[in-house]
Amino acid sequence: MPRKRKAPTLSKKEQDSGDAAASSKPKVAKRAAASKKADPNQHVFYDADWSSVGEESSKGFPPVIQLTGPGIKGSSKVAGFDLDYTLIKPKSGRKWPTGPSDWMLLNDKVEEKLKKLNKDGFKIVIMSNQRGIEKGHTKPTDFQLKINQIANALQLPIQCFAATGENHYRKPGTKMWDLAANEENDGIKVDFSKSMYVGDAAGRAKNWAPGKPRDFSCSDRMFAHNVGVQFYTPEEFFLGEKPAPFEWHSCDPVQALKDGEGRGSLKQYHQKDKKVKDLVILVGPPASGKSSFAKDTLVSHGYVWINRDTLNTPAKCLRATEEAMEAGKNVVIDNTNPSRSARADYIDLAKEEGYVVRCIIMDTPLELAFHMNMYRQSLSEGSIRRIPEVAYNIYKKKYEAPSQDEGFETIEKVQFVPKFKSDKERTLFLHKTDMK
Repeated sequence: MPRKRKAPTLSKKEQDSGDAAASSKPKVAKRAAASKKADPNQHVFYDADWSSVGEESSKGFPPVIQLTGPGIKGSSKVAGFDLDYTLIKPKSGRKWPTGPSDWMLLNDKVEEKLKKLNKDGFKIVIMSNQRGIEKGHTKPTDFQLKINQIANALQLPIQCFAATGENHYRKPGTKMWDLAANEENDGIKVDFSKSMYVGDAAGRAKNWAPGKPRDFSCSDRMFAHNVGVQFYTPEEFFLGEKPAPFEWHSCDPVQALKDGEGRGSLKQYHQKDKKVKDLVILVGPPASGKSSFAKDTLVSHGYVWINRDTLNTPAKCLRATEEAMEAGKNVVIDNTNPSRSARADYIDLAKEEGYVVRCIIMDTPLELAFHMNMYRQSLSEGSIRRIPEVAYNIYKKKYEAPSQDEGFETIEKVQFVPKFKSDKERTLFLHKTDMK
């Protein structure tokens, strides 16, 4: 079970004037001292408290903050909801709330529908991505105060889980659902056929309804898909509107897996002639499968693995390559190596040492690399953080197709071939992912 700690307490300043300190894009907040005096919304009316789940990140925040306790009864039926523009919107009319009290229900059907769900035995759970906490735009205590206000205003025992940053609990990953359904549900098994999730990140295009903007992502729909429950937009669930067309805007992992498995096993790529000294330079975007390929096909045959993620700087990578060559070892350079200049120093060094130089390009579509980036974060339980999208943009900007006039003896392309150690890894790969 993930480690839990008590979450930050609402400060006196936040109790007395929840709206005052925030702006439409608030600055990084300093943590205020806790106050012993409580306003009515420091606590919810039912028996539940805020706590944190998981180890704090380098930025000082746990991956999840949660509101749960004995006052929230477990149920086989879970009704999950996103928060902003699903249950509430800013009362001020601005795009972003001006403070924890700047909210109103999305429409006049929200309260009625939620109370009916509660009466029908559903557990009502808010599951929300709140990366503004990690970025310093939102105080954890401001978020807690807002949820407390909503639950108290509705007089409903609402459970809440919020991912505080771009971590492995973030939707469309399923770990917040796992907390709600498995860890904090009184041991009751959830009936997925009777459960659901409602959210506004649904992949709808601009003007899906007259004057409506495009959805910023499809992460809520993906979340429901990955969990295996029915999905509704707020308009469908609360207002009874017909479903609008949508696009996933992401890699199709089912098709990627089918295509990859259809390619069969990788051939042998190591140098078989022991008299030939070999340098292999890999080229490919982040999370395109370079490291797995290097370890499976080259390092396993004695090649020295040179990787900037472990050595930190280009200079250290070049020095380690030189040392390996001086020892007569075959070498594989496992970096993105997008440009001629990034590859040139290794090629020059190899020629000086009498090495043959080969280039292997990871021919992985960017959409699939995005997917494997998120898959890797989930698989590692967050110990490997996602690579930001800007890194892919830099790679694309710098990319120059490898050419034999650089000094390569051969240039080969390798396509994605999946390899899983367990059914769990395979299932996780099939989850839809979103870089937004």
